[in-house]
Amino acid sequence: MSSDVSSLIKELSDKETKILEEIYKAGGEIMLRDIWRVMGIKSKAGMPFINKLEKRGLLAKENVGSGKRVMYRVRLTELGMAVARELTEAGSLMKVLTYDLLTKIPCFYCPYIDICGTTDEITPEKCEYLNKWIYEMIRKGPAQ
Repeated sequence: MSSDVSSLIKELSDKETKILEEIYKAGGEIMLRDIWRVMGIKSKAGMPFINKLEKRGLLAKENVGSGKRVMYRVRLTELGMAVARELTEAGSLMKVLTYDLLTKIPCFYCPYIDICGTTDEITPEKCEYLNKWIYEMIRKGPAQ
C-alpha cells in the first residue's frame, strides 16, 4: 500500500469509508440517491461527507439532472479507486482472519499452552500443530 493511500485511509471517518466502499462495489460510480438509500441516511446528513471526499480528490460528482430536478452521479477518481480497493481488500481479509483465528487456531485447544515458550522444547516456532495450521492457511488462501 502506498504511503499516500495509507495516510488517506487513516484520515477517513466510518461514514466516508462506507461511502467509498459502496461506490467501489457499484463499479466505481453510482447515483448519489442510491448511496443515501444503502446507507440509510438523508442527503442533508451525507453531503458533508461527499464534499470532504471530493476535496480530498477521492471522488468527483456530476450533475446529471435536467430542468429543476438536481441529481448527482458520483464516481471514484484514480486515487479514490486505490483507496476503496485497499479498504475492500482489507475488510475481506479481516473477515477471513477473524473467523479462522478465533475458531481454528490450534493454540486455543493445545494441551501445552500453559508452558508454551517457557522451555526450549515447546515453543511456537517448533510447534507442529501451529506450523501445520499456518501451512494450511497459506495453501487455502484468504478466499477459503
